[in-house]
Amino acid sequence: MANSSIEAVHRKTRLRLLFTGAHLLLYFSFTLNWTPWGAVLRNQLGTTQVTGSLLMFVFLVCIFIVLETVFLVISQRSEQ
Repeated sequence: MANSSIEAVHRKTRLRLLFTGAHLLLYFSFTLNWTPWGAVLRNQLGTTQVTGSLLMFVFLVCIFIVLETVFLVISQRSEQ
C-alpha cells in the first residue's frame, strides 16, 4: 500500500516537473523582446497598434492555461 502510494507521488512529481520545465521555457521566451533575435516582435502588425510582443504575450498566457488544463486532466486520469 505505502509503496504504491509513494510511486504515485513520484509519478505525479515527475509530471509536474515536466510541465513546470515547459512553462519556464515558454515564460523565458518572452525575453526575446530585448534581444536582437526578437527585433521583429517590436514592430506593429499591419496598420494596428498591436505589436508582436503583445501578441506573443497573449499567446503565452493562452498556452499556459492550456498546459495547466492538460496537466490537471492527466492527473485526474492517473488517479482513477
